[in-house]
Amino acid sequence: MVSTNRQFEEIGEIPDEVRKGMGRVRSNDPRVKRTRAMIRQSFMDLLAAKDFEDITVQDIVDRAELNRATFYNHYQDKYELLDATMADLFAETLASWIPREANLQGAELVRRLMLAVCHWQVETTRRLNARRTLTHAMEESAKRQLHGVILSCLDQARPPRVDRRQLERIATMISWSIVGVVVRWSSRREETAEALVDETLPYLTPLVERLFANF
Repeated sequence: MVSTNRQFEEIGEIPDEVRKGMGRVRSNDPRVKRTRAMIRQSFMDLLAAKDFEDITVQDIVDRAELNRATFYNHYQDKYELLDATMADLFAETLASWIPREANLQGAELVRRLMLAVCHWQVETTRRLNARRTLTHAMEESAKRQLHGVILSCLDQARPPRVDRRQLERIATMISWSIVGVVVRWSSRREETAEALVDETLPYLTPLVERLFANF
């Protein structure tokens, strides 16, 4: 059986295609970037003051000094904007904790991922009016992106005779476990993020251990 350290070493660094999603830009046109930045900032300003359910597209475009047609050129509705905003914010957090030049692997990569989720949860809740709908969107965005990162890393180091369905299940268990633990931790904050990660990390290793056992 492979040692715990070796199992985490088998999880490779985050590949370039995943990192692109961590710095996600949908268009290289500077005008599109500026417009979306204006819409997102307007939306975030409103979220800091109002419940998501009470915000309308008209509120967003009025604050951004744009027209409704411009908004709908970029987003189908405020729900798509919410998903995109949460994804962008989480991707920015991941990129700050796991910079390209760091070349992190193994246990340290997993540790950084967990710390990034802790930071994301605390800071996003602080910056925005995180009521029920918004909190759910935050959790779902974190789970989706974390799942993608972990799955891509596992794909890189796929052991013999392990199919992708198994990797997807492991990535789901790890990503959902991390987000669930962090969400509960953030509601109480009885310990530091570092202490939480140190206590939780050993429980995640068996999920990876089964993949590499006997290979």
